[in-house]
Amino acid sequence: MEQTKLELTRRPTWVEVNLGNISHNVRQIKKLVGEKVKIMAVVKADAYGHGACQVGKTVLEAGADSLGVATLSEAIELRKCGLTCPILVLGPTTPFQAEKFLKYDVTPTIFTRDVAEALSDWANKYKKRLKVQIKIDTGMWRIGVHYDRALGFIKEVLALGHLEVQGIFSHLASAYRQDKTYSNKQFERFTRVIFALDREKIEIPLKHIASSAAILDLPEMYLDMVRPGIILYGLFPSKEVSHSLDLRPAMSFKTKIVYLKELPADEGISYGQTYIAKRETTVAVLPVGYADGYPRILSNKATVLVNGQRLPVIGTICMDVTMIDVGLLKDVKVGDEVLLFGQQEGTVLPVEEISDICQTINYETVSLVSRRVPRVYV
Repeated sequence: MEQTKLELTRRPTWVEVNLGNISHNVRQIKKLVGEKVKIMAVVKADAYGHGACQVGKTVLEAGADSLGVATLSEAIELRKCGLTCPILVLGPTTPFQAEKFLKYDVTPTIFTRDVAEALSDWANKYKKRLKVQIKIDTGMWRIGVHYDRALGFIKEVLALGHLEVQGIFSHLASAYRQDKTYSNKQFERFTRVIFALDREKIEIPLKHIASSAAILDLPEMYLDMVRPGIILYGLFPSKEVSHSLDLRPAMSFKTKIVYLKELPADEGISYGQTYIAKRETTVAVLPVGYADGYPRILSNKATVLVNGQRLPVIGTICMDVTMIDVGLLKDVKVGDEVLLFGQQEGTVLPVEEISDICQTINYETVSLVSRRVPRVYV
């Protein structure tokens, strides 16, 4: 925390992450899915921009059983933070990474024979059995072994002798939509594989397919484990899913006014003079820009909160600087806190408002907040 305070003295732009809200969200998920269903908390992309190490520790203390990441490097970072829980790399594995999965006790996802053989060879050298999980493509058409070939592939992996198939999983392509037709089709394909394994008397401990949207809307898909991602951070996957779960957003993106100046009427501000003042006004300069994750597309479109009042962003957002129009307000001064999105003393500026202007999703907005922006945990 002392280092974080030092960073704040150098540059007054930061993200507040409410770990108590994340703990609350985990408990709400646990209550919804039940005690018998395991929770793999997805903390990829630096925990969707919230900070993987701190969030990883928090979700495990709150009741999560394991962590999911996208890459091996993300898993290694968590190990170096001191986390010893099971970690699954959900993304593809390459043969040259095989030894590090053993070295750091990380579970890889496999769906090709060359990777399975490389992992088995290294496991043999280490005199170990490496736990793996197999990704099954049921209709995302991205990565994974085709559902019709899954049984044969699982048998091939088991025959290698040094790999333990801990789980099989798939990913839903459109569970965030109100129409669940395609999600149900994918689930039917996945359960077909499960039934085939049962007929062959092949026991695999973990079967999982439920992402955040399925956790909210499709309880029949909970199976052995669920994989909450965006809902851990208090955000809903879309406007179309159930919003009945009591979630609390965890991230607030803040900065401070560092300079006030007068802008004469008929003068333009920032690159390209995309905003021309219709009258003399006061401009506040904020030390935050698109390199921090406050997108350029918000130029002349977004508003921010200062002392509970909404003020417009004016001119082109720069790499490191943003300008807002404070008009004739007399109570605005250098050092005042500015909310870009999140919460400020009970007032909310939803991240979805920013995402809608950017024509994107809340996942992207929070994940793109740069690592040069210090995280302050509250």
